[in-house]
Amino acid sequence: MIPLFRKDFPSPRGDLAQALDAALHRFVQKSGPIVDLRSRVFPLVDELRINLDGAKFDSPAPPLAKVEGETALAFETSAVNVRGRNISVRGVPLNLRMEMHDVFFHKGADANGDAVLVIHRAREGQLVISAAQLNLEEAIGRLGREKARLWGVDLERVRLAMRARSRRSLAADIRIQAKKFFARANIDIYAQLDISNEFEAKVSELKCKGDGKLGSVACGALGPLFEKLKSNTLPLKSLPLGGLQIIDVHVAVADTVELRVDFGSGV
Repeated sequence: MIPLFRKDFPSPRGDLAQALDAALHRFVQKSGPIVDLRSRVFPLVDELRINLDGAKFDSPAPPLAKVEGETALAFETSAVNVRGRNISVRGVPLNLRMEMHDVFFHKGADANGDAVLVIHRAREGQLVISAAQLNLEEAIGRLGREKARLWGVDLERVRLAMRARSRRSLAADIRIQAKKFFARANIDIYAQLDISNEFEAKVSELKCKGDGKLGSVACGALGPLFEKLKSNTLPLKSLPLGGLQIIDVHVAVADTVELRVDFGSGV
């Protein structure tokens, strides 16, 4: 559901493309145009392209709109293609790709009377999010060092190794070499993420083992955080897919970690 931040719904092709572009720029930091809408006879759209290459999602985004009341057909398109190469989400570099076919968009209004665009139906779609293991390792090291400095600890080395346990489960081993004053320690963290048949993602295992006093203190300090993470679940069905439903989810791990979500309306 995309809020357009205006009262009237844009009907000409050019106005709609500009309104969508302006709305998406509120959610991401990116220079240049984002939306390319190709149509010969509006409201029949040949293709809607969204280019997020190099975009940054580093700031809190405006809340997604919630439609109040009935909706009506805005336009239909044969294909929606979203591409985001080398995007940044809170400093973590990712790649994103989404494709949808035979898509019907509806228009409606939120509680403030502002126009909202809704994905009403799509024959099929696929969302792929991927990240290189080396980039994830660098991001974990950077975030870990920021937190460790608050305790006077220097993380001298951080290494990450991820692997797929099954098509809906992955494991990560993180090995850290830490130093505080003259004390050094090796800290090993093991994490396991599972996705259930109900498409809920959960950290099922999170363990820490450290040698020496520094390692024991570090693992003890991480204990409450680990318990909190293990108690949380992320229902993937809560992804803002409009009237669409998740059909399948699976992960793949090599040099790149990839999450693939298949969805559609089933009609």
